[in-house]
Amino acid sequence: MEEFNEFNQRLYETSIFVGKMLLAGLFFHLVLFVNPDTSFFQTVFASLMNNLLNFAGLEASHSGIRIITGEAVYVIVQDCLGWKSMAVFLALIYASTSRALENLNYIIGGLTVLVLANIVRVFSTIYLSEIGLISFEVIHGVLWRWSLTIVVLVLWFYWLKNVKDKEKFERRLKARLKALKNR
Repeated sequence: MEEFNEFNQRLYETSIFVGKMLLAGLFFHLVLFVNPDTSFFQTVFASLMNNLLNFAGLEASHSGIRIITGEAVYVIVQDCLGWKSMAVFLALIYASTSRALENLNYIIGGLTVLVLANIVRVFSTIYLSEIGLISFEVIHGVLWRWSLTIVVLVLWFYWLKNVKDKEKFERRLKARLKALKNR
């Protein structure tokens, strides 16, 4: 079998990436179809938001997945958990390497960043709309619609350029050193 030239190698790697993303997308749609009960996590998240809002000086209470303030009732729905952004982050890492588990530290770190960013996203949405700085519709529909997507892409690009390529470089270096020893 003749060796791949650089173009064919990149085309092959891109095909593998797209195939893995399609597989991850099928899994994602299966989760959407099954629609697992996340009410426990939604209730815990609502409690966390309630505590943060009270700590920030707003009077709020919560009942199940609802946060009640003097101005409005906010419902913590499944999408407020940020799970879709986490799933996309995992899918991008999975599709970009054949050894995702070797990057477990980065994956855990990235998921932690996404959880924290999601907390900031939901908290700031409620807080800013409560103090009247920005309307809920503007902050929720415009400002934060793409926020976690940007965080996911930044985490993935950072991983591609600083973690994955570093491993590839180290593998090539080890292979070249081994070839030199065998001469």
